[in-house]
Amino acid sequence: MNEYSVAIIGGGNMGGAIAHALSKDSSFKVSVYERTKEKGEALKKECNISLLSSIPDASGSDVVIIALKPQNLPHLYDTLRSLKPGLYISICAGVDLGTLTKNLESEKVVRFMPNIGAKVGASVTAVAFGKEVEEDKRDLSMKIASSFGEAFPLEENLFSAFIGISGSAIAFIYEFMHQISMAGVREGIPYRTALDIVSGTMAGAAKLQKATGKGAIELETMVCSPRGTTIEGVKALTDGGFASIVQEAVEATVRKSEEMTQSAK
Repeated sequence: MNEYSVAIIGGGNMGGAIAHALSKDSSFKVSVYERTKEKGEALKKECNISLLSSIPDASGSDVVIIALKPQNLPHLYDTLRSLKPGLYISICAGVDLGTLTKNLESEKVVRFMPNIGAKVGASVTAVAFGKEVEEDKRDLSMKIASSFGEAFPLEENLFSAFIGISGSAIAFIYEFMHQISMAGVREGIPYRTALDIVSGTMAGAAKLQKATGKGAIELETMVCSPRGTTIEGVKALTDGGFASIVQEAVEATVRKSEEMTQSAK
């Protein structure tokens, strides 16, 4: 079995989650650079990684994962460029492959767009490959992305849409969970109990859809009995403009993502 050295630059929420996932796989030797010493030490205690004292210490790694805030990248391109790994993987939102390739002076660049579910190994991650990334490195990228959830190869021009329905939409789902739970509170159920009920219901809904492969509308209509309770609630959502509000939220997210991409160039 091949062992790959993976250096993660940035041990924050997403970088730390990836470190946790990869450290459980014996085919990866994981090291992390985290400028906040306390955060780095905490991460080291939690999982089987080594800490880097500086970014240049990642030089020679098979894979360098750039898990930094996008606004920090311009100040670090010179240092990151000097690492010359076999593959760069960036999770920096709004920084496209063209910008990364130019500034890293490498054609071996892959973009990941994960969501916060990575913290529990349940991310949904979009993966886009640079034109010169060979098949074996594409496979390695997918293996890394799949270590902390599901991975979907996508053309990069669909990344903003992906952010709208996954990367940012997970927050919309939490808002929906909260509001349904608050409705439960209004009807007399304590908030934490209501939230647990809603969370379990949403998990069950997702599991059923995956297991059956049925469309969402098909499953929805299975729950709606003639003159029943569910159809009344669905009508209230429709009358309130639920579909338009959801689509507008996604569109707003897509527009912001496209603006960020343009400003990063």
